[in-house]
Amino acid sequence: MSKLVLMAAIWMMAVGADAQTTTSSQVQLNKLRITNRAQCAVDSEIPTESAFIVVDGYNAGKLVYSLGKNIGANAEAMSTEGMQQFRVAVTRLTKVIMNKLMAGQLPLLPTNLKTSGLTTYNAIAEKCQNKTYCPELNGYLSKLWDNSEGAGLRWESLDKFNGSHFMSMKKTDRVACFYVKRFSALQEQLNSVEVDKSVLLSVAQAAIAKDKYITDCESADATLDSRNSIIQLDLKIPRAVEFGAVGFDFWNSVKIYLSFAWRYSNIPLEVAPEYGQMFRSIALEESIMMIPNGCKSIEKPECDAATLSMNSIRELARPDGDNTEHRKEVPRGPEDDVVNRGPRDVNDDFLGTRSYDDASDWVENFRKNYVSARGSMKNRVQSAIQFLNIIGGAMTPMELTDFVKPLAFAKTYSNQHRDELYYLCTEARLAGDQRLDFMKTGIDKVQQLEVMQRSFQGSQVQLADATRYFDKVAENIVSFCDSLEREKIWNVAGYTVNRNGFNAWARELLQIAPPATIAPADIQPLKFGAPLLVWDATRVTDPGNSICVSAIDCSRKLIKSMVDLYAVAKYADAFLPVNSTVSTPDVFNPYADLKACKVYDPWFQTRRANKRLMADLASTALFGWNALPLYIDVDFKPPKVTSLNAMIKNGNVKFDPKIQKEKMEVALLADFGPLLGAPCAVSIAPNSAKNFSFYAFNGISVNYCKIRDGGDVIGRSPGDMVSTPPNSKSYCGGCSINFVGVAGGAAVSSGGMPLNPIKLGVYLFRSIHRYITAKKDKVNVPRLQEVDVNRVVEVYKRYGGIPDHCVDQLAAGVGCYQNVCAAKAADYFERYTGHKVKNLEMEELTDANGNTTPSSAVIIQSDYCNGKVRVKYSCSEDGKKFKTYEKFGGMYGMSKDCRQTIGHNFWGF
Repeated sequence: MSKLVLMAAIWMMAVGADAQTTTSSQVQLNKLRITNRAQCAVDSEIPTESAFIVVDGYNAGKLVYSLGKNIGANAEAMSTEGMQQFRVAVTRLTKVIMNKLMAGQLPLLPTNLKTSGLTTYNAIAEKCQNKTYCPELNGYLSKLWDNSEGAGLRWESLDKFNGSHFMSMKKTDRVACFYVKRFSALQEQLNSVEVDKSVLLSVAQAAIAKDKYITDCESADATLDSRNSIIQLDLKIPRAVEFGAVGFDFWNSVKIYLSFAWRYSNIPLEVAPEYGQMFRSIALEESIMMIPNGCKSIEKPECDAATLSMNSIRELARPDGDNTEHRKEVPRGPEDDVVNRGPRDVNDDFLGTRSYDDASDWVENFRKNYVSARGSMKNRVQSAIQFLNIIGGAMTPMELTDFVKPLAFAKTYSNQHRDELYYLCTEARLAGDQRLDFMKTGIDKVQQLEVMQRSFQGSQVQLADATRYFDKVAENIVSFCDSLEREKIWNVAGYTVNRNGFNAWARELLQIAPPATIAPADIQPLKFGAPLLVWDATRVTDPGNSICVSAIDCSRKLIKSMVDLYAVAKYADAFLPVNSTVSTPDVFNPYADLKACKVYDPWFQTRRANKRLMADLASTALFGWNALPLYIDVDFKPPKVTSLNAMIKNGNVKFDPKIQKEKMEVALLADFGPLLGAPCAVSIAPNSAKNFSFYAFNGISVNYCKIRDGGDVIGRSPGDMVSTPPNSKSYCGGCSINFVGVAGGAAVSSGGMPLNPIKLGVYLFRSIHRYITAKKDKVNVPRLQEVDVNRVVEVYKRYGGIPDHCVDQLAAGVGCYQNVCAAKAADYFERYTGHKVKNLEMEELTDANGNTTPSSAVIIQSDYCNGKVRVKYSCSEDGKKFKTYEKFGGMYGMSKDCRQTIGHNFWGF
């Protein structure tokens, strides 16, 4: 029992020290987590402790501006004030919710309902799924919120809550909150994959001049842009708390409580007494967005349409984000980008945050592109639904095709008439011909998507009805076109189709470049008498009254409407729904998608290095000890995702990666050095296109390779091309003046012994050398460095710069001392005691001859106690494996006062 109390006391000291250090810091930023590509992919499955809120104050400003106009006040000034108060209200409410959750004043709402024991919440969440407004959920949340405000009810009486649903951090304010004025080295995790001296200098200089880059998130400074702003929120999580186990539930809870409390709590009214009540009417979810600050995630990425489409909006955050696939007439979809784009940049400011003088300018560009893309997609959907309602209410599919038939099978045709039929037939075949199936299967699947079905709420014609209507019309028109082909109506002397008349979506699909100038006469549909459909039958000839001028025009508009629905469905999850919670895309981590869909494996290079080492050692054991001039070279080709097969489940698209398995590549090498004394070798790789890479150290060399690749592509349909695994062979040879070949030849010529020790040593060295080289891969082997901003500033001020010997220590997230292990000990002492190290000495051991060697202990002086404290530890050379002894944290007081403070002065001296 006493041991348990002691451990609890130690934990409380650690938590208290953590809090004290944070409070006294000059810059209350979390450590900068610098990662390479592989670590970024790993981090995508870890909940973040730092996030940005992108705030768009337009709706708030517009609302207050209208009020100012109505009451005859200065509407411009009121609008500016309203946007500022909106920003502060959003920020304060978010902080309150986060602190309530971390202090255990609000319960965590689980992400995974299957493993949740909250029966009441589970039932309500299931019922309210995908609903923008759900009174049952609001009623449930209101009880939880009121209890957090002091209603005094037992949590067990509200649902089956237990200790696992609550965090319990004692400090009441654990959120550091900043308004980002300008992106800088204080967000260096977005700009670097490795810590070096220049990075640390930038961090120190930015922290010293921090007022230029960040300020308090609730600042009322009139010079701050509240129309487009970005807020950084850093959670201060004690090391004793396993945030990784509850982090995704934490962020899920923040989103749910935020949407609810915005309309229920009094916090917006407290911040903005004049406008708070109005702010509740604003769709908060449309005005803000949460994005992780770095590679970690707010939501765990999944390989589904919702995740991929939402994360695709990162492309809109680029400076050139006004030209993305979202705006294409027929986009390939986010899954195509994930599979075919391949490796991409990460953590090198690939979104151009530092290319803007102010962070608000980056936000403005991002929001402008996002709102524009979203508006374009909504307009396409609304126009399509409107036309489908009109055509469906005006005539049946058979009636429409009956109107088309006499125009298709006319007695005579003008060139423009032929053009109209050519456009109709081509577009009908592209979108509606099951035999070609360029788009038909995709259009059929649209009606199964829940997000697209919701777009038809309130529509007289539902999505399934529209799809059936289109199928019948397309089937009849394709039949007409087959007949026209047989009659060869387009094979007429002197006739060439005018390609300018295709709809934009067909031009894009057929890769027809739009002409520089198109005269209106070139794109106007041909009239065959009075318009077939008009808005007002009493004004048939009025300009602008026509809906479609002919049955051909009506049919093409029907096809275009279905193509628009198909195109929008590719990114519908990101742009169409009015969300019930705030969006949280992984904007700064493209490898979240690649990792979720198994396109990129961050651990493959590590496994490959281990497997190659085992194979090299085996080959060395077989051939390294004798005079046989053979060597087996083994390598491993990574698994490859060839496609993502879409499966629709409960109205949502899930992707199933189709993977070519990892392949072992074997090459047989013959080294003629041992036989001929010549440093030459031949390589034969019967199952791969391996390069000739026998020699560990190349000198002057001449190499030749002949590689043969073969494979088949099977076309199941124009939209489903399957490649068989390629069959490759390589035959290589070369000579090189280098250590390996010469050593092999020298060993034989000098001794003639059956045992070849030099060759064995060289082969063994080569195996180890290849392994070490592979493990040093700076891109595809996970590498993590953490930088404590305040430690960097301390070192910078102490030395007037960053000394070379401090770089590795600062990159490990600790201060700068004699070595990284001493720095780790000092960091541990400060966290354990809550007091800064004033002086640190390495303890040295003296042997009988008077020689001194460093021991695994340091002597520390601080304000913790009057005297010195010895900290004993075990530590690897690189500092990654650091551990203190459990008893009293490995600390021993070297004075009476220090022993009493630590708590081990049992004998009173």
